[in-house]
Amino acid sequence: MSTVELRDLRRTFGSVVALDNLDLDIRSGEFVSMLGPSGCGKTTALRIVAGFEWPDSGAVIVDGQDVLGQPANKRNMGMVFQSYSLFPNMTAQQNVEFGLRVRKQSHERRAKRASELLDLVGLASAMSRYPRQLSGGQQQRVALARSLAIEPKVLLLDEPLSALDAKVRVQLREEVRRIQLELGITTLYVTHDQEEALSISDRVAVMSAGRVEQLGTPAQIYSGPRTAFVANFVGTMNKLEGVVMSSEDRVVSCGPIKVIVPDPTFIHAVGENVELYIRPEDVAIELLPVGGSPAPGYFEGRVTSLTFLGPVTRVGLRTDIGALLADVSSAVALNLAADAPVAVQLNASSLRSLDASPESQSAPVS
Repeated sequence: MSTVELRDLRRTFGSVVALDNLDLDIRSGEFVSMLGPSGCGKTTALRIVAGFEWPDSGAVIVDGQDVLGQPANKRNMGMVFQSYSLFPNMTAQQNVEFGLRVRKQSHERRAKRASELLDLVGLASAMSRYPRQLSGGQQQRVALARSLAIEPKVLLLDEPLSALDAKVRVQLREEVRRIQLELGITTLYVTHDQEEALSISDRVAVMSAGRVEQLGTPAQIYSGPRTAFVANFVGTMNKLEGVVMSSEDRVVSCGPIKVIVPDPTFIHAVGENVELYIRPEDVAIELLPVGGSPAPGYFEGRVTSLTFLGPVTRVGLRTDIGALLADVSSAVALNLAADAPVAVQLNASSLRSLDASPESQSAPVS
């Protein structure tokens, strides 16, 4: 198990900034995901760690030693790519053995290690099959076993599941996490899939414009976003536009509705325009009887859409404070219909006022 530190990594391609003085620490045995949209720099950072790319400046420190001067084959890192990159003329066993053969390990040692790892990834019965005889998910398991065969200090995965169908993707990500925990290997995982990152990581680094916007546990990232970019990229958010009515009491007027922002660090002048954010699960609705009025603490809305998502249904609403989304039990949603009047309540304790993300000076690339 190794520690990895990325220090002030900067990488440009002409006038385009890929990494903008990126800093990131990965603890020994930790699973960290770099999550962000296409073009945020996450793949560039991973390739620099692997030794396939070089930064303009900065350092990659593994166990206290800067490895930037070392070629990729001397860094002892395992890499799993988005494409399976298996040798088509080799069996699963031979593919897994390849790195050990390059290192001139004995035949017995190679065969034993390959057998152990193929068993670990659930492919003990497919050792003699060629890649063309394996499904996409099976090929990626072989690629994972091959990267682990050399007993790397660090495991690097570059969107390894994006080419697979949804069900296989879920199964394989759970396998990746199980194997990582079993081996205790320090892992850096790159993905643009927020569900993937939140479900398997110890910590998530949300990236934008070549920088880490926020680093934290999945719960911290989802429940406590620090910038508008993180809030909007991870999960779904409602945005409310308001005006500060009281700076001391943190009262904000959103149209006819007044709310108190729970964040004690909320400091804005009276009359200042602010943006508040709240997730759909923190918006409650109740069906209003014909001619009925909302109870105290509620305001009226109209249903504009119903999107079935399994156990919950996402309800689109038209209200006096703007369009909102609310997640409600699908059993409750059976009683709703388009244009139905509903009473709406915001969970005020979940309201957040977030700063805009700093803008990049130039368009980033990944």
